[in-house]
Amino acid sequence: MKINYNYKTYEDRLREHFEAYNKAFEKRATNSILNTAIDLFDNQQYVLSRKIAEELEKTATTEKDVYDAKKLIALCHYAQSKWAEADEAFSQLAENSNNSDDWFNAVIAATLNEQYEKSEMLFAKALEKYTQYGTERNIPSVQLIFHYLLALEAKDQNEAAFEKFNLLCQIYEQIKTSNEKYLRERGLDSISIFLASSHALLQKLDRQKVLEQLEDFKSKLDSNGQEEVRIYIEEILEKTN
Repeated sequence: MKINYNYKTYEDRLREHFEAYNKAFEKRATNSILNTAIDLFDNQQYVLSRKIAEELEKTATTEKDVYDAKKLIALCHYAQSKWAEADEAFSQLAENSNNSDDWFNAVIAATLNEQYEKSEMLFAKALEKYTQYGTERNIPSVQLIFHYLLALEAKDQNEAAFEKFNLLCQIYEQIKTSNEKYLRERGLDSISIFLASSHALLQKLDRQKVLEQLEDFKSKLDSNGQEEVRIYIEEILEKTN
């Protein structure tokens, strides 16, 4: 006679049901706590949101719950302009992540924390992760470059920001069209919006250097793009210098 060693008694089945119920309850409880913390964050109650997220991180039972808690902690620090804490939190979050958005956040936090060499290394890693794993759900790499430009400009790192401006100009040049729909599909603003958004930076730089760069940029665009650059130079840049 073959003995069924896997036979389950009534008590075994009750125990399994109880354990399954507890796991489901814990998951619902975790989701409820996380949602509460997110609601507090949305209502700008960052201190309380962060405290709840920190407790959730300690008690979380899955990698995703730990990740969600850590990300919310980092966002709370960022929202409170606590750049050192945000830098550390986003860097730790990115370490084991293939999500380019996590690396993007780490770039901006490091920049605002005035860790410029670190931000450059993170920037290279963010682009690498986007190239390897990026999807349409991720922030386009060109937007990462532009927001990095803005963060550098905000910290008066104008020469470094101008390098990113030139990098974006090269991307526009390579696309070879100023068609707004075509650019938008690739995560780029129209050329006129790009220049207007960069205006605060360009005003801070040597005027002759900026004009030379813009003239070179203009020469490599189609006719509509050339007109957009001309209008920016004559109607915006010249009038504010």
